[in-house]
Amino acid sequence: MTLSSIGQTSTFRSLTNDILLRIYSYETDSVTKKFLKKYVPILADKPNVNVGWTAYPPNVDTTPTFTVGHSITYAKHPFVDIGAKECKLEFLNNEKANVFTGYKTFYITFYFDDRQKAINGFKLLSKLYDKVSKTKKLISKNRKKIVFYTNDIDDILFDKVEFILTQDDLYGHKYKIIFGQIIDIDLADFYSS
Repeated sequence: MTLSSIGQTSTFRSLTNDILLRIYSYETDSVTKKFLKKYVPILADKPNVNVGWTAYPPNVDTTPTFTVGHSITYAKHPFVDIGAKECKLEFLNNEKANVFTGYKTFYITFYFDDRQKAINGFKLLSKLYDKVSKTKKLISKNRKKIVFYTNDIDDILFDKVEFILTQDDLYGHKYKIIFGQIIDIDLADFYSS
């Protein structure tokens, strides 16, 4: 079990960025970039740094907004190898009349053929975050192992991660690790925590 460039990662943010497919740094692989352009265009290309804030008039559109999921499955994570059989990038978007209006959260799910491989992957991720985190909280809940890491005492989005080791919903002999950052607290149950 190895990690590609992630093994030399020295900061919390760079480790998280690698695991989350380098989406935050706009340095992702071409397959992920194509997926982002189609479903999450706000994260596909780096914004122009010369753009300032703009005020908009109140929105009078009453078209309902829906939460819509989009995902892409990889046979192998392009930047990380923790022994997973495959992994899936999943986005929960806000959409209105089939038009993207923003995203609620995204996360990576690593799938494993058996429990021991999943435990090994969980331990490897934990070991890496133990080196770069300021706080750690590990809990067991409903036969799941859940760990929260933070890098800072401030409430900064990029300095918090959560990952969950759990049995696969469909295949009882398979396991998965869900890795992400909760952006919308209403989605905490979706994450199983």
